[in-house]
Amino acid sequence: MTYAKEDMQARALAEQRVEADRVIEGLLAAMQQDGDDLLNEDERTQLIQAIERLIEVRNGKDADAIELGIKETDKASQEFASRRMDKSIRAALSGQSVDDI
Repeated sequence: MTYAKEDMQARALAEQRVEADRVIEGLLAAMQQDGDDLLNEDERTQLIQAIERLIEVRNGKDADAIELGIKETDKASQEFASRRMDKSIRAALSGQSVDDI
């Protein structure tokens, strides 16, 4: 029974680490692509700090702490994500007339 619990904990930790890596890589790529246009220096600093905190907990052994770190990083990046979506929509609709849509 102990092995099963340890296996489940190891799996949960591995899954949270993979998710954290996905969040970190995605946010860094987004910042590289659109950060100069859509973030001021304070916002950029706050996002980098959130990523650094997530990396720190990701390298630990607490799956719950990693999950919380992912949620905090997501919360910190929501405004940036919203701006990116608005930019994407504007680009998709540029040159389109209302009748075309």
